[in-house]
Amino acid sequence: MGKLERITADVPVEMVKGMRAAIDAGAYASTDALVLDALANWLEGARPGEMTQDDLRAAIAQGAEGDGVDADTFFDQLDQEIDDLNGSSGKVE
Repeated sequence: MGKLERITADVPVEMVKGMRAAIDAGAYASTDALVLDALANWLEGARPGEMTQDDLRAAIAQGAEGDGVDADTFFDQLDQEIDDLNGSSGKVE
């Protein structure tokens, strides 16, 4: 990758929560890894609106290689993330 240089950025709280949720879920090992991946995709022009069907299929296949989470755990985490974003403390039944 070459020499690294530290930069800082002010990021909206909602984005930080999403980033931390992705890291906590195991999608990324660290904030650095997440930001490097996002920047690499941006620099390569791999924005979702610009992806071809083959690009999408490859991304889905790559995601399928990772560890899965059972549905109950996934939806519990999703409910918690939504509650956190909405500032509520409990699940809506």
